[in-house]
Amino acid sequence: MKETIGKYASRPVFFVEAEATVRESLLLMCDKRISCTIVLSHGEPIGILTERDVVFAANWLLGQPGLLVKEVMNKPVLTGSEEMTIAQAYQVFSQHQIRHLVVLDARLDMVGVFTQSDLVRSLREKVFVDVPDISTLMSTQVLHVAPEVPVRYALSLMARRSVSCVVVVEEGCPVGMLTERDVVRLIAKGIDMTLVSVREVMCPTIVTTPVSTAPYSTIDLMKKKAIRRLLVVDAAGEMTGILTQTDLGRILDRRPPQIVNSLLGVPLEGTQVGQRGVV
Repeated sequence: MKETIGKYASRPVFFVEAEATVRESLLLMCDKRISCTIVLSHGEPIGILTERDVVFAANWLLGQPGLLVKEVMNKPVLTGSEEMTIAQAYQVFSQHQIRHLVVLDARLDMVGVFTQSDLVRSLREKVFVDVPDISTLMSTQVLHVAPEVPVRYALSLMARRSVSCVVVVEEGCPVGMLTERDVVRLIAKGIDMTLVSVREVMCPTIVTTPVSTAPYSTIDLMKKKAIRRLLVVDAAGEMTGILTQTDLGRILDRRPPQIVNSLLGVPLEGTQVGQRGVV
């Protein structure tokens, strides 16, 4: 039986109206600990607001509590039926450079969101069997800042380098991490990031994993800890890289299309997506 996105999608769908303020959307994301909200107009999905969007638009969002979500959201939002295969969803993610896909049932009602996290989880048993460890998957360039720098500075680095986090390093040792989710929380609270240091708002707990760890083990660890990134250390315990769910998902991009087809068990031709369409 072919694996479908309906099996792995995160449920339920959380949404806001297009006329809602960005702050209302961010507060919802914080409360539900979700990476996106779907934007509706007259009951129809017209856009999506993600944590990554917030990082890129942070300079615009700061100091504008009345800004509407429809002015910031990404549009259009792509949809697919519960019966869309994992292979087809991967193709959509790759072609459109997105990380979220709204899942529709047979009545075209929104029933879930299939995310990059769900994609990685669904591929766990198939695509990593010949990858002995995470050394070829992790990012070796770790963006890091000192704990006393303003959050605004760290945020600008994240936006310029298009990364989901920065590691906070003090005297050569990692002491925390600032992530997209932290940025959403700070903007939702209306905190002036020029006056707050990274130390004051960072997550002080860092989950590490040895560079020799098998990919499927890191997927299990991320799920257990409810996180999307791991700091990778060498045999001496020194920071040597960072592994994110995005890094794990890129493994298919490195393989020839025919190999991808074989691994996923279905040809990729004929994938269809739409704002309210199904495959």
